[in-house]
Amino acid sequence: MSDSLVVCEVDPELRERLRKFRFRKETDNAAIIMKVDKDRQMVVLEEEFQNISPDELKMELPERQPRLQAGTTDDVCRE
Repeated sequence: MSDSLVVCEVDPELRERLRKFRFRKETDNAAIIMKVDKDRQMVVLEEEFQNISPDELKMELPERQPRLQAGTTDDVCRE
């Protein structure tokens, strides 16, 4: 049964971009939005955002199309 299971691959360009995103030096909010390309059965980059609030990011995401998200936030503890 596992022989017939098809799993999506991650686009090599996206993999490199995610690695750079993970180790970036900036401290602002940022996000990478990814989608599955059904034809190639591959997870690909859709869009990258810099200095975006969680609410703005929510407005950018399509309501009825599944997307994957990687993000960072500048979480400052305020007393």
